[in-house]
Amino acid sequence: MPKRKKVSYIRKSFARRSYFSLGLAIGALALGIFGIAGSVMAAGEGQLNTAAAVFCSLVVSLVSLVYGFFSFLEKDKKYILAKIGIGISGFLVLCWIALIIIGMR
Repeated sequence: MPKRKKVSYIRKSFARRSYFSLGLAIGALALGIFGIAGSVMAAGEGQLNTAAAVFCSLVVSLVSLVYGFFSFLEKDKKYILAKIGIGISGFLVLCWIALIIIGMR
């Protein structure tokens, strides 16, 4: 006779810090898009505000990664928002680091 799966009827809530992680990741993405668009519109000669937007995007995405990882410390919660936030922020950090390395050459 096969074993039956136990079904939990208690709905888990989202981790509180995962909301911050996802919100910050979306904000970092918006800042990054603003910075790239400003640089493209200026034909590669971006002004100081485009550099500031891209730098803020890097810093905000790093903070989003920290919030995402801290959200896994909360017990009995759903972590899907934190995983999405970590994915977006990790991608942004890798892109910005690659662009910084390319720019140094």
